Amino acid sequence: MRRAALIAALALLLAATALSATPVTRAQSLAHGDTTGALRDSVAPVRINRPLQGIVLTWEGGRLVRLAGAHIGTGETALQTDATGRFSIPASIRTDRLNVVAPGYAVVRRTTTADYAVVLMRPLAEVRAIYVPYAQLDRPEVLDWVLGLARSRVITSVVLDMKDDSGQVHPLFATDLARQAGSVKPLPTDIDGFLRDLDALGIYTIARVVTFRDSLFGRANPADAILTHGGEVMRDIQGLVWTNPFSETARRYNVEIAAEIAKRFDEVQFDYVRFPADADVAVRSATTSEERSAIIGRFLAEAATAIHAQGAAIAADTFGQTTLIEHDDGIGQVLEFMAPELDYYSPMVYPSTWTTGWFGLPYPPSDPYRVVLESVRTAVERMSTLGNVVVRPWLQDFHDYQEQSLPYGAAEVRLQIEAAAEAGGQGFMLWDPSLQYQLGVLAELAP
Repeated sequence: MRRAALIAALALLLAATALSATPVTRAQSLAHGDTTGALRDSVAPVRINRPLQGIVLTWEGGRLVRLAGAHIGTGETALQTDATGRFSIPASIRTDRLNVVAPGYAVVRRTTTADYAVVLMRPLAEVRAIYVPYAQLDRPEVLDWVLGLARSRVITSVVLDMKDDSGQVHPLFATDLARQAGSVKPLPTDIDGFLRDLDALGIYTIARVVTFRDSLFGRANPADAILTHGGEVMRDIQGLVWTNPFSETARRYNVEIAAEIAKRFDEVQFDYVRFPADADVAVRSATTSEERSAIIGRFLAEAATAIHAQGAAIAADTFGQTTLIEHDDGIGQVLEFMAPELDYYSPMVYPSTWTTGWFGLPYPPSDPYRVVLESVRTAVERMSTLGNVVVRPWLQDFHDYQEQSLPYGAAEVRLQIEAAAEAGGQGFMLWDPSLQYQLGVLAELAP
C-alpha cells in the first residue's frame, strides 16, 4: 500500500508539473532502482542564462516531506535549500547541472535545461563498508573480490584510497599541483572501469583522502610543510612529512584534488585533517587551540563547497577520543568547529586505541561493546546540537595491539556493530588494511 500511495503521489506531482511545463527530477526509478541518469563523467558544465527554481522532497511516514538544508550543486558552486525545501539558482551561476546532497540520502546528479525541478531523494541504504588501501588497488584479484562482495550484497559500500598516507594521488584525479609535486602514482588496474562497475551495482563509494599528512607534497614544497622548533621540515614517528593547514596552498591543493574525486565518488572522506600530534612542532606553540580548530573548520568549509558542487557528500574522521573531549588536544580537531561543514562524521572508535581508565575500564580492548556504545552515543548526542550530521563510525576488524594482544574475531566485530547501531550510528566501516575481514558477520546482515 505504501508503494502504491507513493506512486499515486508522484503521479499527481508529475501531472501538476506537466501542466506548468516543469519537469520532475528523481533520484532513482521507483520500479527498478535505475541510476542511468547519474552523472559520472568529467564533461564541463554548460552555462544556462536563466534561473532554475525547484524543491527537494523525500517520502517519509507515508507522505512527501520537504528537505531543508539540502546542498544544491551546479558543478561549479553550491547553495542550500531553505526551510521549505525550495532553492533558486540565479542565472549568473546557473549551469545544466543539478546535483543534490543531503545527509542520509543517496546523492543525485542530473543535467537539466528546464527552469523548474522537483527532486525526490531516496534514503540511503545502510552503509556496510570495508576499506581497501591504495597498495591493494593494483591487484586485479582484489578488485574482483570487492565486486563479488558487492554482487552478493555482503557490502553496500566500499572505502577506497584515492590519496594515501604518503600523498600518492591516483591519475584519474591528478591536478597540476599534484603532477608538479611528483604525487601522481599510476596503478596497473582499471580503476575507472572498477568504479563504473561499482556504480552499476548500486554500491555507495567513499574516497579516503589523507589530507595534511603528505610527504610527497611536503617535501616538494617545504614552505608549506610543518616545521620543527629548529626550523627543519618535521617528520613524524613514521618518518612522514606533514603540510601546514595554515598554508593556503596546502589547503587549496587538497580541495582541488577532492573536487576532482567528487565527480566520481558518492562521498569524500578526509583523514588526517589535523595537525600532527608530535611535540616538536613550531606551529603549535605559535597558535592557540581556537586558531588551530578554526583553520581546520575553514578548510572543511572550503572543501564542502567544492565537493557539494560536484554532487558528493563530505565526511571527516577523527580519533575516537575526539567524541568525548572538548579541546583540540594540540591537533586542531574540535567537533564544534568541524560539524557545521560535514554531512557525515566518522570517529575511529577502535577499542585498541583507548587506554586504561576510559569508560571506567581497566583494559578497554576487552570490552568492545562498551567502548563503541559510549563513544558513538556521545558523538550522536553532540552532533544533534551541531547541525544535520550523520554519525557513521569506523570499527576495528584487526587484532588488539595493546599489551594483552587480544584476538579480534567475529564475536568482537559483531559486538561493535551492535553497539554502534544501539548508540544511534547509521551504518559502519570496517578497517583492516590486510583485508582479512570478518565477512561472515557482514553476510549475516545482508538481505
